[in-house]
Parts: sequence; C-alpha cells; structure tokens
Amino acid sequence: MFNVTVVAVLLPLAVYPIHLYLPGNYTVYPHLPPFCAPNQPFQASGEAVITCVNPTNKTVEVRGYVAVQSQTPPPPPPLPPQSLPVAAIAAVAGAAAATQIGLNRREWALAALAPIIGRYKRATADDPLKRQIVEAVQRMGAATLSQIAKAVGRSWGAVQWHVYVLEREGKLKSVKVGPFTYYYVDRRAAADVILSSVDPSTLSLEDREKLDLMASS
Repeated sequence: MFNVTVVAVLLPLAVYPIHLYLPGNYTVYPHLPPFCAPNQPFQASGEAVITCVNPTNKTVEVRGYVAVQSQTPPPPPPLPPQSLPVAAIAAVAGAAAATQIGLNRREWALAALAPIIGRYKRATADDPLKRQIVEAVQRMGAATLSQIAKAVGRSWGAVQWHVYVLEREGKLKSVKVGPFTYYYVDRRAAADVILSSVDPSTLSLEDREKLDLMASS
C-alpha cells in the first residue's frame, strides 16, 4: 500500500478531478474533505477519479491523502530510486485549482495524479448515460462503481461524476458495507443482493444491522 498526499486550493464553484492511473485492480481509500466524492473506499481498475467540488462562493482548501492497495502481483524490480520522481508539482494556467502533489512510494506501483482541466462535463437531466446508469442499478439491485461502469460499457471515470450527481438528486442511494460502497434504488432489493454476495460471517455488527434494516423496509 502507498499514500498520495493531496494539497489543492479550489476557487469558488470550481471542480477539481483527481486522477489515479494504475495497472490491474486496486482498492482506493480516500481521506479527503466531504466535498470530494467518492469519499469512501472503492475498487478500481486502470483509471480512477475522485472529484472535488467547491459549491460555495469562497476559496476552499483540499488537504488530505489517498491510500492505494494493489490487488495484482508486483512487476519486475523497479528502476533505481533516483530515476523515479518522488514529488511532482503541476501548475496549469487558467485552471480552477493550483495543486501540489507529494507522492510517498512504498511499493512497486507509482501513481500519477494529473488534473485534466476542461474534461469536466455538466451532467444534465436528459443525459442518456444517467438513464442507463439508473436502469443498470435497478436491474442489478445493488452495484459498486466498478460494476456500474462494466454494466453500461463505460470507463470508471466516465460514470463516476454521473453517479455522484444522481445521488445528490436522490435518484440513487448508497450504503457502505465493509470496504465497499454499493449504490441502489430499492432498499430491499439492494439488501438481498449484497447479502447474497458476501459471507455473512465476515460482516460487522453495524453492517449486518444496516442490511437487516434495509431488508425489512
């Protein structure tokens, strides 16, 4: 596991995407302010995006770190440490955020965080991808972001913002069970799907109570 330190200044009403690029499957554990989403552990493969949104008319600071746990075997030994960058500073003219990123490398993987300004697209009410996401979640009962992305045939990053907007609009809900966050429309159907996909003996008392409450509603 390794940590990525994030320090950023967001201007009023600015959006700042934090991109992770890693080969294979891995689990991301965000430790960021509440206006960054997702802000709970999730699984990813290849590219992952955490989006920080400043909804206020004031400048806010994003300060925290992201822990990443690889789920794939390590590759051949890396290059000598002196040839690998340990810290990167990126400044983009006209960008909504000025960011300094420090990378603490503990294992073989090296993550690069690069803001892509202009890639953000506002999700509108008639966006067909939003409808596909809701329909996929209803069909599956409950799903993680990675499962939703696979169901609609899009990349994780392409669906992440839409799921965030749909949850804010109340069209999707979420529940955290263990290290994963599941999104759903119907509470009872979601509880049935989650309970059938995990070993009940591994659930904490809190998670079990949450699922029992959902199943009885």
